[in-house]
Amino acid sequence: MARYPDDKLLADVQRQLDSPQPLPNEKPVRRHVVNWHVFRRRDDAADFSRNILLEDGEHIVAGQASDSIGSLWWVGVHVDDLEAWGNRDAIQLTDRVDPQNPGSPML
Repeated sequence: MARYPDDKLLADVQRQLDSPQPLPNEKPVRRHVVNWHVFRRRDDAADFSRNILLEDGEHIVAGQASDSIGSLWWVGVHVDDLEAWGNRDAIQLTDRVDPQNPGSPML
């Protein structure tokens, strides 16, 4: 049954956002991360995580990284079993960028 993250999970996400972790764009299938979003502000990443609807076997993962511009934070969904999750072709393989909305907190 689908659910939003509880307070315990959100506290764990807060800790993960302080942990250096590379973006999941390298080998996302091996890492079982099927979708993620990147933010320039930590608070935006934390706020986003509150609104992720999770199914059984899905978990929020997060981390902090940097690029040539500066710090960034990412939040994604990890699945326990890719085969049970479904279509591997639906796995996000690149970062999402919204060039039409430069004011967006997402990259």
